[in-house]
Amino acid sequence: MGYLSPTLAVRDMKQTIDFYKDVLGFKTGMMFPDAQNPEYADLSKDDMVLMLIPAANCGLVAGEKLGTGVNFYLQIDGDIDEYYREVKGKGARIISGIKDEPFGIRDFTVEDINGYQLTFNQVVGKKCLSCGMPMSTAKHFGGGSPANVYCVHCANPDGSLKTYEEVCEGMIGFMMGTQNMDRAAAEIAAREYMATMPAWQEK
Repeated sequence: MGYLSPTLAVRDMKQTIDFYKDVLGFKTGMMFPDAQNPEYADLSKDDMVLMLIPAANCGLVAGEKLGTGVNFYLQIDGDIDEYYREVKGKGARIISGIKDEPFGIRDFTVEDINGYQLTFNQVVGKKCLSCGMPMSTAKHFGGGSPANVYCVHCANPDGSLKTYEEVCEGMIGFMMGTQNMDRAAAEIAAREYMATMPAWQEK
C-alpha cells in the first residue's frame, strides 16, 4: 500500500508543531536542522504523516491566506467521540461538529492555526464484505437484516450474495458514473478492487 504525506507551508513552525502535538495529539518525528530552529518537521498520528515547512521558503508573503480550499481527510483509530471531546476541550477551532454522515462515516472538522482544515473520521458499523460499502442502518444491509455481511447493492432481496458477475457489473456502472471512466477502464478497476474484498478473494 502506498502512502500520501502532504507538506504544509506554515507561518510559525514552532507554534504549529505545538498545536499539532498538544491539541491534536500528533507525535513529533524528525526536525531539521534542530528542534529549536526547525526548517522542516514531520508529525504523525495513527500512521498518517504531515510534513511542515516555513511558508517563507515557498515564497508566500506574510498577508497571504494559507489553507484556502484545502481539507485533509484523516481516518483515525480509537474512539472518535472521545477524541472530539479531547481536541475541543483543548481549544481547537471546530468548523463542523461531530456527526453521522449518510454514507456510514462519523466525522468532525477542525481548522489549524494556519487555516488548513482537517476532517477526522471513522467508519460507523460494518463494511460489506463484497464491495466495502459502510453499513450503518438497516436499509444498507442486504435483505434489511443488520446481521447480513453484504450490502443492499451486493445482495439479492432474500439477503443472499449476488453472483460475481452481477456485483462486478454494478461496480462497473458505479465507477463509470462517479469517476468518469469508460467501460474498459472501469471493468479493469472494478475487478482489481473486488479482488481485495473478502467475498471474492478466492475468485
